Amino acid sequence: MSVLMSGAAYYGLQLYEHYVPSEGSPETSPASSIEPRSADERGIVYGVQAVEAPDARGAQALVLGGLSSESSEPEVIAAPEPEPSSPIPRLPDLTRQSVTPALLERAESLAREYPGVEWLREYVLAAHFLLAGQQIRARRFREALTYVNGSEDWGAEAGDIATLRAVIFGEQEEWEVAKSWAKTAIAYGQTSQTAEMYHIVGKAHYYQQEISKSVEFFEKALDLDESAKIRTSLNKALSEVRAGGGNKTQRLAHFIVSYDGGAMESTGRMVIDTMDRSYASLKTQLGFEPPERVVVILYTRRDYNEMGGPDWSAGLFDGKIRVPVRGLQRLDEKIKTTLHHELAHAFIHARAGKNAPRWIHEGIAEYVEGVRTEDNGDLLGRILREGHSFETCLPTARCDPRMFYPAASSIIDYVIQQRGMGGIRDILTALGEGEDMDSTLRRIVGHDVRGLIRDWEHFIKRRYG
Repeated sequence: MSVLMSGAAYYGLQLYEHYVPSEGSPETSPASSIEPRSADERGIVYGVQAVEAPDARGAQALVLGGLSSESSEPEVIAAPEPEPSSPIPRLPDLTRQSVTPALLERAESLAREYPGVEWLREYVLAAHFLLAGQQIRARRFREALTYVNGSEDWGAEAGDIATLRAVIFGEQEEWEVAKSWAKTAIAYGQTSQTAEMYHIVGKAHYYQQEISKSVEFFEKALDLDESAKIRTSLNKALSEVRAGGGNKTQRLAHFIVSYDGGAMESTGRMVIDTMDRSYASLKTQLGFEPPERVVVILYTRRDYNEMGGPDWSAGLFDGKIRVPVRGLQRLDEKIKTTLHHELAHAFIHARAGKNAPRWIHEGIAEYVEGVRTEDNGDLLGRILREGHSFETCLPTARCDPRMFYPAASSIIDYVIQQRGMGGIRDILTALGEGEDMDSTLRRIVGHDVRGLIRDWEHFIKRRYG
């Protein structure tokens, strides 16, 4: 059973006494904390009933389990069956799929009307957690935080709130904040989620280029949960130790740069100078900047390949910029262009997160290098004249690379001609807030992805066909 899903099937059995005074009886019952209520002037007696209270901790486990693992645990938070005489209506069972804002609003209204009914409070709390999970999976993190923050009003435990905030900020890759909340959750003793919290702390250290600390926390996580994702994180960190264990690391205003301080000292200084200029240029062009420092690692070709860099590539971005440069006496235009291109990916990722498709990434990165439609217009026109179309291969990045990059940069150029760079910023922002690609484009450029490609193809045919 997954650690993240433990407790999802637990529903605590609690006894609640509902008291209606009769003639000669005291106004309240010493055994009850619930004041009497009536559905009409005659009053309806609740009686004494045992109910299963929805388990908010189970809801939290469902949220996290649904994000990261499979489980055989039931995926339902059961709502109790009210007594026939109770004025409280039967509420539907809660699942990740069935919970809705309207259901939460209805449950909150009932909980305010009957403030002493504990199972209603727990039901509302569970709904907050499950709705937060919906928003996390949809990558609408601002909305997810709204539900998590709202759970405080219904008595959510501080450790549960810290856990979910750690997950949300970790998914947004705001590592310093995520690390702080994960450590808070650990301090509160979130035993069912401790492995995931250690994993988040480890990832924060990893992306802040504190590799030895990341290894320490990944190992702590792995001691509690032998999951493949934690093992993968640990192995990647250990590979980075092997590839650059003795590297010099400089923490600058916008970058964390790591390189061999002996063999690459002069190259490292040249790279830092080049990256500073590229950063200023991209900030001006795109109109935003990453919220955290960008990690740049300089390698030998062998170490670069061991870290996953293909033989044919001059650099890559996988959350960190990795470039093979050892042995260079100077930075030629090819290396400068590579650094600028990979830094553009870091900017795009910072704004759009994991939602930006590859054609958006590569198209913008090529555009900010200076590539325009006229540079490849004849090639694109010939491809279209021969009966080919980009409508299927561009969104899935399955075009021949010799076609893909010119097409991606040209379609970004086409959007900018219509909507300006502000349109590109709006697209990236919407993607980062969880809006899907088709909805984003329909709202900003008037077409979904395929409609935009068809419109752009007509433009290319008219001009270069």
